[in-house]
Order: sequence, then C-alpha cells, then structure tokens
Amino acid sequence: MKKWLVLLTLLAVGCAPWVRVGGVYRDTEKNFTVDLPQGWMKSSVDKSLLITRDGAVLQTIVIERLKATDELPHTKKKLEPSMLPHEAAEVIADNMSSNPSITDFTLLANAPATIANRPGFRLLYQYKNKDGLQFKGMYCGFLSGDWFYALRYTAPARYYFDKDTGTFEKVLGSFTFIRSA
Repeated sequence: MKKWLVLLTLLAVGCAPWVRVGGVYRDTEKNFTVDLPQGWMKSSVDKSLLITRDGAVLQTIVIERLKATDELPHTKKKLEPSMLPHEAAEVIADNMSSNPSITDFTLLANAPATIANRPGFRLLYQYKNKDGLQFKGMYCGFLSGDWFYALRYTAPARYYFDKDTGTFEKVLGSFTFIRSA
C-alpha cells in the first residue's frame, strides 16, 4: 500500500508543471495574445507556450518566438529578417526534415498564409517518431521585424490529428499582437 501512495505522490509532483487554461492568454514579453481552448493544459516549464488536452504525445499546440537570426537546431540554413515567406518556409522545412529524432519526414503541402495580418506560410507534414508512430503536423510561421513567430500543431496521424485540427485553426485565427510589431 505504501508503494502505491509513494507512486501516486511522485506522479502528482511530476504533473505539477501543467496548468489548466482557457480564454485569452497574453504574453507581454513576446508581444502576443491568443485565445486558448477551454480545458486544455499549459506547460509552465517551457520557454515557448505549449498546450495539450490529452497529453503532449497525443496532441500539442506550440507558439514560439525566435530571434530571426538565431541558429536553428537541425540545419545550417538560417532565417533572415528580410526573407520572403516561402524562403522562410524552406528553411523551417529543412530544419524539421534534418531532425535526427524523426524519420520518414514528408512535406505534404507548403502554402502562403496570413497570420496576424502578416504574410506567412503554412506547412503540412508527416513523420514517424523513433518508435515508428506516424505523426502529422501543421506549422505556420511568419517574420515580423527581427522576430520569427511560429504556431504549430502535431498529433498522431490516426484519429488525433483530425480531431483537434479545428481547435488549432481557432487558436491560429485568434493570434494577434499586443503592440504594433
């Protein structure tokens, strides 16, 4: 009985970095606001905004801001503040396809997109993780001044991706700047 109590306590402590969310989320440091879905949970330990409903392996929506000139982890290609959206999309796709923790990366679509009234791009892709599970994802990004903003959604291709695509579209559509960027 004591072993179960210790295990449950450890599990509860391990879950502590997650906070339930819903409604308007403001990040004044990164200069954006977005509507988060009710009942989802936010990681409070990541530098980017990471939310999930059923667990990070089952679906994640990530919103991040990077300095446009920062190095990307998996490619030697670089973003530049003056890049056109399709050029930035190519750099991001190369970064994802070069990630050693995924296999069978396939870019399914690369299209222009408008995000927060800025010209950007939308990538649709799929890949397998190290265990062979097939994932599908949508990556939307744009450059604004010296910053690169990205909103991405990933989930297992079977069942979960289609289930929460509409939620991602609502989050994406609600993304706005707090101050004029």
